[in-house]
Amino acid sequence: MPIIDNINKHNLVKIITWEVNESNEDLLEFLKLNDYRMEKYQNLRPMQAREYLGLRACLKELGVDYDVNYDEKGKPYLPTDAQISITHSYGKVAVGISEFPIGIDIELSRPHKIANIKNKFVRLDEQEWLPKQDENEYLHIIWGIKEGLYKLNGGNLWNFLNHYRVEAFDLKPNSPIQCWISDDHKSQKFTAYYKMLEGHYLIWVLDHE
Repeated sequence: MPIIDNINKHNLVKIITWEVNESNEDLLEFLKLNDYRMEKYQNLRPMQAREYLGLRACLKELGVDYDVNYDEKGKPYLPTDAQISITHSYGKVAVGISEFPIGIDIELSRPHKIANIKNKFVRLDEQEWLPKQDENEYLHIIWGIKEGLYKLNGGNLWNFLNHYRVEAFDLKPNSPIQCWISDDHKSQKFTAYYKMLEGHYLIWVLDHE
């Protein structure tokens, strides 16, 4: 089974990252989908079907054998107290669960692209502390954190410049990074973490203040 990463910090966060490179037949043999899930799988387009099998594989490894539901904003949820977040990137699927609200993101390192869109998601106050050395690494992490905040917040306040802010941090994988969601009335602090996986940035954001 191509689990490429397994984060397990008890109820704080559990994240499985899966490289979906098996055949559909092998995944189906591993998953043994019930009739309802098999019908859902068969009605999906090929790429979505692969992602669905990867999602089910991650859920199985996490011991969370539930169907994932989505609210009116597209935010996933489970029929339990556990919070869930899902992300895909170039054949990799990551699923995170926590007793706290969680948002995760996995992104392939693409230095040229991230540099080109820098001004679309990095605030002026963030550019003041952004180091020139290793700037592309910082940009990928900031982008992933803001994607995680967006998912955690259910797709509200989507403007990465106006509503999401990341405090200065050092490039230390698994170390806490402080970040914020703000509107005209209040600000709320969150904690983010990151690590590298086979040329991808895996980032998770938690609301456990």
